[in-house]
Amino acid sequence: MKIALLSNEKHHLKRVYTQESIRRISQYGEVSSFMNGKELLADSKYSSQVEVIFTTWGMPTFTVEQIKTCLPNLKIVFYGAGSVQHFAKPFLECGVRVCCAAMANAIPVAEYTFAQMTLATKGMFQASKKYKKNSAGARSHINKCAGNYNSKIGIVGVGAIGSMIAEKLKNTECEVLAYDPFISSERAAEINVRLVDLKTLFAECDVISNHLANKVELNNIFNNDLFSLMKPNATFINTGRGMQVNEAHLAKALRRSKHRTALIDVIKNENAPFLSPLFWAKNAIMTPHIAGSTGGEVVRMGDYMISDMDRFSKGETLNYEVTLAMLERMA
Repeated sequence: MKIALLSNEKHHLKRVYTQESIRRISQYGEVSSFMNGKELLADSKYSSQVEVIFTTWGMPTFTVEQIKTCLPNLKIVFYGAGSVQHFAKPFLECGVRVCCAAMANAIPVAEYTFAQMTLATKGMFQASKKYKKNSAGARSHINKCAGNYNSKIGIVGVGAIGSMIAEKLKNTECEVLAYDPFISSERAAEINVRLVDLKTLFAECDVISNHLANKVELNNIFNNDLFSLMKPNATFINTGRGMQVNEAHLAKALRRSKHRTALIDVIKNENAPFLSPLFWAKNAIMTPHIAGSTGGEVVRMGDYMISDMDRFSKGETLNYEVTLAMLERMA
């Protein structure tokens, strides 16, 4: 069996698939050296024999025609990262199975967001910035925040990440509100969330966190209509997608109330953060897209894919397989 290690950003392959990972993968067939999309397509003799692809961030996109012509024997793609939206559909349309490590990548996002929620209700983020310059102002700020008893937490999008966060919040004494048109009332009860519409969620919650799927139709869904409803001491967290937030409207809402806080891990233009109005907002705390897998956490994504490779080799049900229907609601 020919197994290709594929990415247009080979340094990511080296991070996600360590030498130990490659040793484990080699148990199932002949593993290539790291290659990019152009190199794979240029070697038609090799590409025509490839049955399995292991990849991660930097996975090249292929057309249906390229897949049928250049990868006729390809059976499955293992994507050791989160969203497969940018490449998966043509493969699935060609009958090539796709697995992704979204569940593995959801773990650090849920951990990070849960930590932010706990600290946000305590007013930590603004208080820590104020304390050295104005200790009285810092104390005033934290006393205007909700704290972690009887506060309300809002989760927008209850997929893999949102569900993990809801499970963690079960151990707190907070009420959890959620918005997600795809979740059933039975599932909501199981994870102990109260389903509401977006306006109710923004108006009632002390902390609001975005975990919506990456869909074009959701661009700028978070705008003045919602931000204007936020409590004067509420916190908005975005570890989801920058395109979903109207940054000018959020910056305006932050100016209206100095005790509101935005915790922003993703923005529209991550290569030039200073172009965002949020960059200049004093009560917006920005981080460089760190909620997902970083450091040694990235190896977990590769491990999840190798575990599904083992199941695939035995003809067993795969744990992390993606279908065309799933693409409609996945991040």
